[in-house]
Amino acid sequence: MARETRYPLLLVFLAVLVRTAWLSDDALITLRSVLNATHGFGLTFNIDERVQSFTHPLWALALTGAYLLVGNIYIATFALSIVVSLLVFRLVIARTASAPQAWLAVVVLLLSRAFVDFSTSGLENPLSNLLLVLFIGTALAPEPAPDGRRRSTTLWLLAGLLYLCRPDHVVMTAPVLALAAWRDRQPHRVVRAALPGLAPAIAWTLFATFYYGFPLPNTAYAKLGHGVSAIEILQQGVLYLIDSLDRDPITLTATGLGIGAALAGGCGMRRALAVGALLYLGWVVSVGGDFMAGRFLVLPLVCAVVLLGSMPVGEPRRWVAATAVLGLAGLSSMQVPLLSDSRFDASNAKPNGIVDERGIYFQTQSLVRAERLSFAEPDWPHADDPRPARRVAVRCGLLGAGGMESGPWVHLIDECALADPLLARLPSVFNTAWRIGHFRRMLPDGYVESVETGTNRLRDPRLAAYYEQLRTITRGPLLSMSRLAAIGRMNWKLDDDLVDRRFYRHMGSIAPIDAMAVPTPDGTTAGAGVRPLDVPLAVTCEERTGRRYIAVALDADDRYLVEFVRRNRVVATLRLGPIPEHRRPAGLATYIEDIPAAARRAGFDTIIVAPRSGERYLVGHVLLDGEPATQDELMRLVAWRDGASASAPTR
Repeated sequence: MARETRYPLLLVFLAVLVRTAWLSDDALITLRSVLNATHGFGLTFNIDERVQSFTHPLWALALTGAYLLVGNIYIATFALSIVVSLLVFRLVIARTASAPQAWLAVVVLLLSRAFVDFSTSGLENPLSNLLLVLFIGTALAPEPAPDGRRRSTTLWLLAGLLYLCRPDHVVMTAPVLALAAWRDRQPHRVVRAALPGLAPAIAWTLFATFYYGFPLPNTAYAKLGHGVSAIEILQQGVLYLIDSLDRDPITLTATGLGIGAALAGGCGMRRALAVGALLYLGWVVSVGGDFMAGRFLVLPLVCAVVLLGSMPVGEPRRWVAATAVLGLAGLSSMQVPLLSDSRFDASNAKPNGIVDERGIYFQTQSLVRAERLSFAEPDWPHADDPRPARRVAVRCGLLGAGGMESGPWVHLIDECALADPLLARLPSVFNTAWRIGHFRRMLPDGYVESVETGTNRLRDPRLAAYYEQLRTITRGPLLSMSRLAAIGRMNWKLDDDLVDRRFYRHMGSIAPIDAMAVPTPDGTTAGAGVRPLDVPLAVTCEERTGRRYIAVALDADDRYLVEFVRRNRVVATLRLGPIPEHRRPAGLATYIEDIPAAARRAGFDTIIVAPRSGERYLVGHVLLDGEPATQDELMRLVAWRDGASASAPTR
């Protein structure tokens, strides 16, 4: 593409960036850490504990440098994102093999909502995109050095920097590194190339392990240690791809086209890059995608566009046809980025929990909706300023906005665990309506008091011992031997057995099936065997297939779910209540039900009794087929039910 065309297109993309520029709440979490670091508190979210609450250390460091240069944290974030994204756009176009391929790249990048939305946002995507473009360019470039070491070292360096942007970026680069290592043949040559290249990544990992106590961000432990079954997460990941096809069809269409073209007609490195993009998409699906529509699909898209742009030119008409098809896909989007202006608003969430994050925050945190004081520099105190009394607030969601508004003196306990070292290591609360990226944890008894006082006040003695190790790591003197020992124990998971995962998964509302075996007559409102059901009750039993019947006593005028769970996965569900008003007792009523076929076949080890709608939730007995203590009573009830059904008049 001619230079006289390239620069006007850059101006068009700049206009699109300014019109769509916004800040996400997750970005504000990082900005609070940057402000704390530059004001003497350390690179942490809460100033009284060392926790890496951001997933992108390299981006956080880049934001820190930009802030020190500009002097306003918000303007620095916008400026850095826009400048880096412009550079990405220019490099992608400049490295195309022909003008038709350049126009294809322009159409895809301007019409992809995922690419445009996350070219700003304050998240790491612009820097990840830039490093990936450089990585691909290095992988596909001829090697001038006789031994190939220069290119290999550069590949390892860029891969290490991508890791520092997000640890999961290693999935994208692994096939290329494996191919480069295989071509080098000799292990010592691979080591000589890899060690200097990986030096920044190794240095940060060592620093993070020493300073924060852990090699990975706290967000990784929070989002991967949720306790939700793998199959449910996988289903959510598939929904993430479907959601992208609905909102932003050009992104996955172009990605698939680029991967397919590289696999079908590319050289070894092109195929390795395409495999990396495929593996990354598989990784995205395996972790359930994200709650931000399109965010994790940007990197494979950029890879695909660069691959398409660098393919052998061939017949120009095929590039024109591909551009036309992709253009139609882009224009069929619900919100075309080229047409976005200050009226943009797409705040409605889907049932799958995936949202247009820019649509949610655009009206309050965008450049084109800004007022004069919208992005004023926060009045952030310094570490040597007088400290007020410690304050603690609990929240899950809007953690970034809450952190920026409250300032460094307020300790925010994050129930979703992104910034909390203890909660990140507890399982999420059992909830069939969980939302990806928002896995709420139970607050252990005494935890808020512990944070308020700076001491260990947990009532659970085993968890208190576990928390003491974390306190030593995140609050103790950096060089103490006890802290270094605790870092070793925690990273080798030697104390994980101190956490009662089932207890915290079910918020302590757990009972063995034998404890629910005392029959409670219909109409009972209180007394022995009647439990208030403020939170779902987990009834544990021996895992066994072939169980046929269950009888549950529940408050008669409410709605409930009874879920059959096997190894942390819901295999079947019953919806019960309310009893029709004309025959409804005043208190409990017994529901005598056939166990669903899926639960009979698969078996289950837990029965969740969960309130859904009503006023006063009560549960009495839970009688289960195959339990000696309740078998006779259960079969009597089943016989009564079946007899009553048989004698009922028919029409």
